[in-house]
Amino acid sequence: MDIHYPQLLSIVSAVVALTGFTLLAFRHSLRPHKASHEPPVIPQALPLIGHLVGIFRHGFEYFEHLAAENKLPIFTLSILTKQVHIINSPDLVVAVQKNPKVYDFSVFAIAMLPRLFDLDSKTMRLASTQIDHPGGSWNLVVETSRIMHRCLAPGPSLESMERLALTKMLRYFDELGNKPGDTVLELFAWLRTVMTIASTEAVYGPQNPFGKTAELEHALWAWEKDLTCLLLAPAPSIFARKGCHARSQLVDALTDYFEWRGHEEASEVTKARYHAGIAYGLSIPEIAHLEFGSLMGVLINSTPTFFWLLAHIYSDPQLLAELRIELSLGTMKRVKAANGSMKCTIDVPTIRQTFPLLASTYQETLRFHTHNSSSRMVTQDTTLAKQYRLKAGSIIQILGGTIHALPSIWGDDAEQFNPRRFLKTTTEDDKRKQHPGAFRSFGGGVSLCPGRHFATTEICAAAAMFVLRFDMTVVDGAGKEVNWQIPSMEVGRITSSIPLPKGDVRVKVGVREQMRDWEWSFGFGVQDAK
Repeated sequence: MDIHYPQLLSIVSAVVALTGFTLLAFRHSLRPHKASHEPPVIPQALPLIGHLVGIFRHGFEYFEHLAAENKLPIFTLSILTKQVHIINSPDLVVAVQKNPKVYDFSVFAIAMLPRLFDLDSKTMRLASTQIDHPGGSWNLVVETSRIMHRCLAPGPSLESMERLALTKMLRYFDELGNKPGDTVLELFAWLRTVMTIASTEAVYGPQNPFGKTAELEHALWAWEKDLTCLLLAPAPSIFARKGCHARSQLVDALTDYFEWRGHEEASEVTKARYHAGIAYGLSIPEIAHLEFGSLMGVLINSTPTFFWLLAHIYSDPQLLAELRIELSLGTMKRVKAANGSMKCTIDVPTIRQTFPLLASTYQETLRFHTHNSSSRMVTQDTTLAKQYRLKAGSIIQILGGTIHALPSIWGDDAEQFNPRRFLKTTTEDDKRKQHPGAFRSFGGGVSLCPGRHFATTEICAAAAMFVLRFDMTVVDGAGKEVNWQIPSMEVGRITSSIPLPKGDVRVKVGVREQMRDWEWSFGFGVQDAK
């Protein structure tokens, strides 16, 4: 979000739109002014701070409102003493991504780390130290990114994490399926628990601290809810007490986890991150603080994505029926057991090979719900795409939500949810959807999400089983079935590239009549996991 799924840098990119201006503005004393060939400047009601007030009040929505109002490929906001260039054109996105040295992301990572993860000056000094590696020298932020991309690329490490996550998720599905009759639950709250435990199990292994107590799940989401105040408030311990307390709970639990050597049985990515921290001279508590990056990436965007995907599928009876036909023909392997019951296996490798309608619905969920802003610092005077002169020290913001709503890219129905939008065709109109700068949910360039493969497999495989196995309807407080209403999004929350729903949806879930007494599992090629 950029879906920037599990990576430290992703969260920095998401929050910088609201914090980077304040932290970096006074490093440059020249007031911005528009010269020839510079992007047009959008006026503000209050000199210097008018746009800043809008950002604090409305988050990313403020950028998107200005973009919709002005309909420009790029424009400039004067915020304090900074020039902030808002990019709404896929062509300009590609130009930025092609030159990461001129349009630099790392400066924001360094600036945001102390507040984001509560790091002291000693930890920051160690994390910023350049250490020699085969192929060059770089700091811990860069090393962490390299680890994430290596361990989460397709291969044995990724497959092991997928197996653990889906095996854990299956237990929740079985628990739901084995209950007599239907179950009424709050959909997002239930999915939040399922995703929190399953995903952290994949990351932290059998000693997963989140599997030991429900308090840690609540602490994680309490910290996320208070993150805006933790980043912006002058005294977080006063204005974000719950967030500070939750963060302390998480650090204590993760410190215990590493001291008890839980990482030795964990995923390759957790082992590598731990050993990288030790190599850079960090203590175990300091390593625990840095684990917040992994936690945020693993859960904050994948959880609402799963929610929105199921909501769109079950609110559209025709889509639900077509998906069940597609999935039952291709992903579901049935075997009749000796006692006469059916055993059904969802073939995960087949999911990875992409089923057209499921893949299209998933991609459309990301396109429709992405509201993010990717950030870069201009490191030298330059001309973007041979058109726009940008000064050193100015900031670039790439608006994912705005680009995802461009009719020139997505068609006249760009503001509507169309689950068949990404089905492959050969028409010229649909070729426009393949523009390399148009799909921003996983970011792009140096900030391309390393966990996109894990996210896609985990969500799509789980959705496939849920759709085949369960019926789900919306009910009111009295348990009476009512029509589906997709909730609106909390687009102002700066930590979620995929916004959370405004309010939960009460649903009634039950096993489909023709699937009763079936045994279910996820298959991973040669062996099955259950």
